[in-house]
Amino acid sequence: MHIGLIIVGTALLSSFLTVLMGWLIVRRFWQQELEYRLRQLHDDIGRTVETRVRRAVAESLNDNTKPSDMLRETTWKAAKSGTDLISDSVSVLLGKWRRQSDSFER
Repeated sequence: MHIGLIIVGTALLSSFLTVLMGWLIVRRFWQQELEYRLRQLHDDIGRTVETRVRRAVAESLNDNTKPSDMLRETTWKAAKSGTDLISDSVSVLLGKWRRQSDSFER
């Protein structure tokens, strides 16, 4: 009976250590992959923001309207650009996250 407990204890300890080491290794590589993808997403969003801001500024400078309408139009364009940017960024983030989680489930 005593030898049986030692065998079962050794098997459980061995299994626990194997799972722990595997989890640590997978977590380390998975975390590096997520950080890399997050940096890529950050760069993509940065380029998108820069492009949209340049476009909005160029459009607002090219408009030849009355000064009273110009302030309203510029405010509207800035608000629309901001909401479009946030909407696109969130959809890209959720889309990439969903694609990543789908690939892990397979």
